[in-house]
Amino acid sequence: MSQTMTDSTYDINDIKNAYRKLKSYIYYDNFFVYLREKIAQFESSDDFENKFEALLNYLNNPDENGNYINTLFKQISSHIIPKRYKNLKSDEEDFVISNDFFQDQYEIEKVNYLINAPVEIHIISVLWILEEGYILAHDFSKHNYAYSLEIDHNTNRVVDGLRMFKPYFEQYQKWRDNAINSAQQFLNEDTDVLIIGLDIKEYFYNIKFNDTKRQKLVDAIQLKKIKKHENSIFLTNIIFKINGVYAKCLPQDKKASSIPIGLLSSGILANWFLKDLDRQIIDNLSPSYYGRYVDDIVLVLSNATIPSATTTGEVKSPIARVLKKFFEDRKIFTSKSPKVHLKNNETSYCWRSNENIQIQKSKVSVHSFNSRESKAILEKFKKNIQKNSSAFWLLPNENQINDDFDESVYELSYTDTINKLRSISEIKQSKYGASVFLAKKIKISLLSDNQKDEKTTDQILTFFKGRMNLEFSSIWEKVLTYFLITNDQKSFCFFVKETIKCIDKITYQNVDELDEIKKSQILFLINSISLAVSLNPNFLGYLKETLDVVKLNWYPHNIYKDIEIRVFTYRKTNLLRHSYIVHPLMNFINTDSDKYMDFVKYDISNYKHHVFDLMKLEYSPRFIYLYEFTHYYSFQKIVSLTENTLKSENGNQVLIKDLFLISEENFTNNVVLDKSFETFFEANYLLRNPQKYTDEKIKVEKFKKLKRRYFNSIEKENRHEKIIYDYLEVSNSNLKNSVKIAVANIKVEQENLQKSFFGAPNTSKERRKEFLSILNDAERNKVDFLILPEVSVPHRWSPLLADESRRKDRVIIAGLEHITINRVCYNFTITLLPMNVSGIKDTILVLRLKNHYSPHEESVIKNSGKIVPRSNPSTYNKFIWNKIHFSVYNCYELADITHRTIFRSEVDLLFASEYNRDINYFSNIVDTVTRDVHCYFIQANSSDFGDSRITRPSRTETKDILRLKGGTNNVILCAELDLKSLRSFQSTRIPGQNVMRFKNTPPDYDHDKAEKRLKGL
Repeated sequence: MSQTMTDSTYDINDIKNAYRKLKSYIYYDNFFVYLREKIAQFESSDDFENKFEALLNYLNNPDENGNYINTLFKQISSHIIPKRYKNLKSDEEDFVISNDFFQDQYEIEKVNYLINAPVEIHIISVLWILEEGYILAHDFSKHNYAYSLEIDHNTNRVVDGLRMFKPYFEQYQKWRDNAINSAQQFLNEDTDVLIIGLDIKEYFYNIKFNDTKRQKLVDAIQLKKIKKHENSIFLTNIIFKINGVYAKCLPQDKKASSIPIGLLSSGILANWFLKDLDRQIIDNLSPSYYGRYVDDIVLVLSNATIPSATTTGEVKSPIARVLKKFFEDRKIFTSKSPKVHLKNNETSYCWRSNENIQIQKSKVSVHSFNSRESKAILEKFKKNIQKNSSAFWLLPNENQINDDFDESVYELSYTDTINKLRSISEIKQSKYGASVFLAKKIKISLLSDNQKDEKTTDQILTFFKGRMNLEFSSIWEKVLTYFLITNDQKSFCFFVKETIKCIDKITYQNVDELDEIKKSQILFLINSISLAVSLNPNFLGYLKETLDVVKLNWYPHNIYKDIEIRVFTYRKTNLLRHSYIVHPLMNFINTDSDKYMDFVKYDISNYKHHVFDLMKLEYSPRFIYLYEFTHYYSFQKIVSLTENTLKSENGNQVLIKDLFLISEENFTNNVVLDKSFETFFEANYLLRNPQKYTDEKIKVEKFKKLKRRYFNSIEKENRHEKIIYDYLEVSNSNLKNSVKIAVANIKVEQENLQKSFFGAPNTSKERRKEFLSILNDAERNKVDFLILPEVSVPHRWSPLLADESRRKDRVIIAGLEHITINRVCYNFTITLLPMNVSGIKDTILVLRLKNHYSPHEESVIKNSGKIVPRSNPSTYNKFIWNKIHFSVYNCYELADITHRTIFRSEVDLLFASEYNRDINYFSNIVDTVTRDVHCYFIQANSSDFGDSRITRPSRTETKDILRLKGGTNNVILCAELDLKSLRSFQSTRIPGQNVMRFKNTPPDYDHDKAEKRLKGL
């Protein structure tokens, strides 16, 4: 039968778009490692884009290119992976609790089959979703949470860009939390509640499309198909052919057109297949809440209780009574089926409309809550959920991580009081607990170089032994990544060697599949190793000796060679873990000249002379944030400008011109921010959708429009010949009438400053802990602004600050420790301005060089044999965020009378980041500036010097809202500032001002500007 389409053809951008969405999905997925490997090999091949052309030719001329698709079909097979290992607990009455998981053999009880297909097959699968499958999603109940497509409500199609499905972790949380919230609401209204959980048995294996069901699906697509290929279900036909070919690869009991696990189209097909079940349960039971996440169903029934035994005849089990009353009697499920009795004689319940869809009684959960009794159980469960949900929201606490490891990983069940050893009935291992532990250890380890933790290493190697190692294979990569980041070659190689031994001991009842299972596990390990080592290929040398002696009869390949190849394909295709790279975007540069570059070692010289690889930008698996480009270009500018400037060095001082701000024709422009946005636009828009921007006018308009949504650089005419500053407004329409400020009270250690002079900042465990504690305190108090003292943050931690600002929607102002490059000691303040553009959180990063180094600071730098940079001309920034106008000073700059008054009438707030001993002198300056500029003044100084404060222009007895000194513990102090009252006062001319709250505005104050700020203009 002819497959030829009747309408317009596909173009190469359709193929590339589908590929990018596929790659992005797999980048964020941790389960389909085999497909990640295939995509890396596919993209790193020499004929990568030629493969797109070949696929395009087939799609547009299927009858003439039939051999093409048949060749792909022949390459379809399956990966066989362990689903469950046999537990030694077989006799309940004679079971011994033990922490020894070593065995002579590790028997697999059950396996899963994943599709193993060429990448082109997966591209077709995604293309089907984009062109035909999305139509089916409109038929899904709103109560379906898995494989939920990101739909553009203007076009009713999948959104442009990299997104395709809503993030699974967000959807899972909604599915679960909505059930709990619904139940809690009815209990609070004194209504009894039943929460019922069902599990569909072997979900994907039992979604079987017969001719009737398939025709209904085709009709549903053709009925609503719009735009391209109006009357064609060409891709739908291919998807069913793929499914049929795959089904033939499965064992006899799994065949009959099972849909493939691992093919993205399967999620849409399965959801559509079960939409009638969803609707039937909702219509027949009218639950207060119904939600399905893949094969897990949760429903909440209000004003319902467990039926008594007398009302359900001979049924004795409470769960069986619930199933009978709510599902059997309502004609949804039946237990009268030829397939109801399993080997263990457990009853299985079949959907009346399709007996292949079954639920097992052992997987059913029922929670009955009486509104007149305690609600503590539900409250505790909800608190545990909230605790787990926030596990990655706050930054890690190092002490708690180590102390909580065993408690997080091992879960004890008791039959009696917890104080009796004999009450322990079971020990369970928590994969979630282990994963959280490792993720947090990795995150904090990235803040320092090569800091091993012997206690952590011992905990990891003790836990990952024997059967536990095999059962926790999904977190092998995290274990190996941790050892790599801490440069622990010995533990890395030991873990690899022991894991291979465990894999070799796997057994399975089906001996014909045993070798394939072992191969799948060794491939999983190889890819876990490769993903870790791709961060630092220098680790390959340590592995070679370990792996050269490994010989496996069932795996004839050279394991080391397989790892080496994958390491560089992951780097080339950017499918390594970006979040582990200490220099933002360093993985996007062309590293041909340094293919072994260590991405987890901090080295500021890495920014030198590198350019972005356009191929990596075009096929980036993720959206690249603006702050990443700004950080990259800022540090690259510092490094390159230093080299060029030193060629004309004069003594121990150099003039730094045109670092970030450039004055042209008497106007100021931030060249780094402009360049960053140009590359940001190119990477996220131009390279990914070139067909949209062939018209230069359209491209320019899109660029300008998008830029305005992020920020607005207002041209500022320079009033002073030796001072330039810009206006930077973050494009956020919110008008804040009050603002919550946090001042960090921390001690800046002289020893740390000395280390930074010599390019070796202190990033010790103790300092990390104190720094993260400050950031977490700011989040707990939900502050809008956080300010830290001058030279208080190692520049290595600036990406963490930026990401914290982005995620938490918080302005962060801090003084970076001196950055020493070629003997030049730079003192920068960093200001981070968060924003949200179309649901994408980002932040603008602005560095500014200190205009006036203090005499003492200059003396220390010069005595250390270093060079003081002089900014010429002096530069400042005026920021507007949420309609709040403010600027930032760096300590000794305030001693300059001209500099400290340039923002008169311009700002609501002035911030000063300081490391200042002369607090009496500066205290007078603060009082003067607060009155002269007429604004709130926020100052953060080292805690041992004191005078960190928030001051307003009012009477002496009320001017200090917050003022502090001393303390050995690092803390933040918060205050809420009333901007509306200040602006309203400033808008009033002097004769009408009420001086009981604020002092009079100074002479020549521009009241009109204050009135505009009051109105948010």
